[in-house]
Order: sequence, then structure tokens, then C-alpha cells
Amino acid sequence: MRRITVFLFFAATLLVLGAGNLFAQRGTTTQSGSLEVKLASPLPRESPWGRTLDQIASEWNRVTNGQVRLSIRHGGIEGNESKMLLSLRSDTIQAAIFTPFGLSDIDKSIMTLSAPFLIRNERELNAVMQELQTDLDNRFNRGEYFMLAWSKSGFVNIFSRDPVVTPADLQRMRIASNSEAAEMNTAFKTMGFQIIESDWTDVGNKLNAGLVVAAYQNPAAVAAYQLHTMLKNMMSTNVAPVLGGIVINQLTWKKIGDLNPRYQTELLRVTRNIATQFDASIQKTVSDAVQTMTRAGLKVNTPTAAQEQLWYNEIDKVTPSLLGTTYDRDLYNRISTIVTRVRTTGR
Repeated sequence: MRRITVFLFFAATLLVLGAGNLFAQRGTTTQSGSLEVKLASPLPRESPWGRTLDQIASEWNRVTNGQVRLSIRHGGIEGNESKMLLSLRSDTIQAAIFTPFGLSDIDKSIMTLSAPFLIRNERELNAVMQELQTDLDNRFNRGEYFMLAWSKSGFVNIFSRDPVVTPADLQRMRIASNSEAAEMNTAFKTMGFQIIESDWTDVGNKLNAGLVVAAYQNPAAVAAYQLHTMLKNMMSTNVAPVLGGIVINQLTWKKIGDLNPRYQTELLRVTRNIATQFDASIQKTVSDAVQTMTRAGLKVNTPTAAQEQLWYNEIDKVTPSLLGTTYDRDLYNRISTIVTRVRTTGR
């Protein structure tokens, strides 16, 4: 689940390292009084994410009359998310785009949003984010960082060599997973699955060697790595949503406000508007990936309602042991209340 060309939101684990005293030692204000904000991204410039970030940079320049210039460091040149977070804290860079793993290193409770089978579709995810986004923002904004925009990148699905429609089908298989997906790995291990932790870039080798025969990942990532040539089955049931975010350090956010108080409002508005447009387009990217893989021989297997319920029953058995440790209890309960209402009322 590390850097890939068409899929951002599974990447290397982050280690939050301290360098807070360096904030005062670095700055990005130029002699002319304008501010350069360096934003790091692990994705190539010629990717949907890269083009979106360039669009955001253009809008920042426009709405501040060139006083705040967003400089995008594409293609992972600032290192993995661990390095990016360290650089963000030391003000070597001022902003970065993070996967759920990077965000959870800033606030561990965020991985609760990716608890298996808690949020099951786009409608539920939209309802959760609509009601909880302000609270989620506050979790970030109370510390060293400020959340500029969230980004939704579809859902994780189970891919396998042989068809999977029930938990028993998957429990017989060795499943590749990134070691950085600690919370999800814990949940699956507790449910009795055989998790083989691996660098995502090495999954192809493990598949060829027969060391693993299944994986859970976003379809766009599977297409990017061409893993569907070996994992020829996909279960249609969504496992968990994939959320990312654009984060800026508070030092720089304050500098922007000092330049002009309205700049913060304007930059937040244009960034979130573009992120919303990107969210809509990425759904098509994922859909196109599935269609492309299907034409190449991928079979999408849809469980019956009874088979799907078996998955939900399995996670319900282990959830009590995961709350308060793997997942934030309060946030889990709030999300559960929202999705239950959506399933009951459609709203």
C-alpha cells in the first residue's frame, strides 16, 4: 500500500518525530512579503492527484494576488510519509498530503473511520463526514497541524486467486497486507484470518511464490500494480473507506492569516471546493479500473444478502475487544449511530 501512480491513500507508515523547536528557526516569507508554502506529495505530477494539487496551487495564487504561493513537491521527492511528517513539524515543508496512516499518526482515532464493515458505501460515508467533519477537523486543528481538506478515494475490496463470498472462504487463504495497516490487520487477525504483512510493492513476488493468495486493497491500486492478472476475483462488498487529507502546519497557517485575515477563509474555500470535485472524479477512476480489469478477466463476485450478513456478524463478534484499544470507542459509536440511521431511513 505504498506510493502508486493512480492511488494515493495507502502509503508507508509514519513515525511522528519531534522537532518542534525548529519552527522558530525556519521561515517561508520572502523579502517581498509574499509567502511560499511547500507542499509534499508522494504521487507523480501526471496523475489525478498531481493535477488536482497543481489546480489548487493556481487558485491559491489567484485569490491571494500572488502573496501566497503554493509550491508542489510532486513524486515523493520529500520522502515517504514518515519523512514528510518530520519535515512538516520542522517547517522544512509547510504542507503535505497524507493517507489514512499518516493522518492516524497525527490523531490515532482517525483509523476508526476505516474499521472493517463499519461504513459500507458512499452514502454512509457522506453522511458520516457531513455530521462529523467539524469534529474531525478540530481533532487536527487543536495541535501542530491544520486540516485544509479531506479527500475520499473509494473503498477497499477483497481480491483473491479463488472466489470469496463468505468469511470461511477467506479464512482458508493467506492474505497480503501492509504492515502499516495495523488497525485493520488487528481486526482481521482477531476474526481468524491469516494476515501476511508485506511491503505492498512486494506483493506480486509473494503471489508468484504462492506465499499469499489474497489481498485487500482499493481497485485502482490493484489495477496500477496489475495484480488482477494473479488475483482474478474481487468481492463486491466494500471492506472500508479510504480517506486522505491535505494538512498544513499551524505556524504557516498563522503566517497566512497575518498576511491578510481573509486569505485563510479564501484558501480554505477554494481548496475544499477542488477537493470535492476531485472526490466525484475519483469515483469514476475506481469504476473505470474495475471495468478495465473485468475486460482483462477479473470476475466480480457478489455475495447474497445472507452471505454478506456473515461478514457483518463476524466483525460484530470481535468489535467489543477492539474498542478503546484499536479503535476510538466514542467515535466508533457515533459513526455506528449515523450509519444505522442511514440504513434505516435512507437519510
